[in-house]
Amino acid sequence: MISIQEAKRLIKRALLANIVCDKPNLAITPLVSGKHGIGKSAMIKSIAEDLGGVCITIEGGTLKEGEITGLPYQYKDDNGKIKFRFLPYYAIERIQNEEKRLFALSGRKLAEDAWLTGDENRYAMNDLSASERMDALKNGKVQPVIIFIDEINRTENSVYKELMNILLTRSVNGYQFPWWVLFVGAMNPSTQNSVYATNEMDPAQLDRFIKIKVGDSTSEWLKFGKSAGISPEILTFIKDNPKCLSSQDKELNDEEKPTPSPRGWDMVDTLLASEPLLRDFFTDKENDPKIVEKDMKNLVSAKLGSSVATMFFASLVSQVRAIMPEELFADDEKLSKNKSSLGRLSAAKKVQTCDLMLSYLKENIEFMMLDKKGFEKVKKQLIVLIQTLDSSTRLLFAQNIAATNTDDGNSMIELLFDIFESDLIEMLDLSDETRKLIESSN
Repeated sequence: MISIQEAKRLIKRALLANIVCDKPNLAITPLVSGKHGIGKSAMIKSIAEDLGGVCITIEGGTLKEGEITGLPYQYKDDNGKIKFRFLPYYAIERIQNEEKRLFALSGRKLAEDAWLTGDENRYAMNDLSASERMDALKNGKVQPVIIFIDEINRTENSVYKELMNILLTRSVNGYQFPWWVLFVGAMNPSTQNSVYATNEMDPAQLDRFIKIKVGDSTSEWLKFGKSAGISPEILTFIKDNPKCLSSQDKELNDEEKPTPSPRGWDMVDTLLASEPLLRDFFTDKENDPKIVEKDMKNLVSAKLGSSVATMFFASLVSQVRAIMPEELFADDEKLSKNKSSLGRLSAAKKVQTCDLMLSYLKENIEFMMLDKKGFEKVKKQLIVLIQTLDSSTRLLFAQNIAATNTDDGNSMIELLFDIFESDLIEMLDLSDETRKLIESSN
């Protein structure tokens, strides 16, 4: 679990990555998850202050349908024709007015085809380069706005859809927010065991966020309490009894685990590439290599999961990479070119090599079996591969084989049972039916 101070740094890094990101249709939107009362709102306001901007907080739980997206009203255009448009939420109107002011200060003139973007986006300046955007923030010409939507998953269903649309599309009723408007969502823990009354977020929606799980820290709260003038008696009691700071019920925690996805890797690429460009927005302490490394690992873990993040960062420092299936199958049946390299692999790299092999076989084994002579060579190569593995990795590989079906639905263990030694087969937790099948086929 990440503390408030750590989360503040991570969220700030994630938000600023949007400033230098040149990938269309990719937005990095932090979603803060944590128990009530731990300081999520104050944290976002503090980030806005650090950046010289403002935070507009929208309390999702108090909204009614139409309050955020605007209510329709009737008016007459310049030609006297009756039209309808949406009266914008007050925060959106303030942003539009500021966008118009900045446009005027820039000395720009409306393009001849500005009407194509509608009344709302005539003054957009989203074509600035990354360096121009950073300069505008650093010299104070632009004051960023953080729209903080709190308790997004404790809203009415219709409001929830409206808020999610704003967060995911960065637009409302045809108005595309300018680059200096950043978004953060906050939610109470939402799991099957949670005691909070919440809307469930489906995996496709969640994949568009980077979810930061925030926990309470006794040491941080004590520092806050001292600065806020909380009585010494209370501070002393909490220091001596840290478990009394907040409820320890598991039902109040977010136990949902992040998973990798193609979009997630795109976000990770943006986060890692942006870090060196954004150091002017952080203190020397925050730019310390150890702090940066820790933050990057936490961000990647938040998006892809801790196990994937660990594997990824381990691969960055490793001088030896896993061996691809194509390399092994291009070798002779004794793997003469690759056997010594296989033996030198670390345990983690051997597991990675086996995982790559399993994925390759899952997709291609039926096609490979069409060439009987070639498939006999493949099985001999797999036997050599297995012989280079330690016992635990061999067992893991065999278990994964036994639990996998090909893309056509055939059991992998049925197709490859004869490459495993009899003692390894005995170690597998197979059903009697499968075991008899293997033995009879052998």
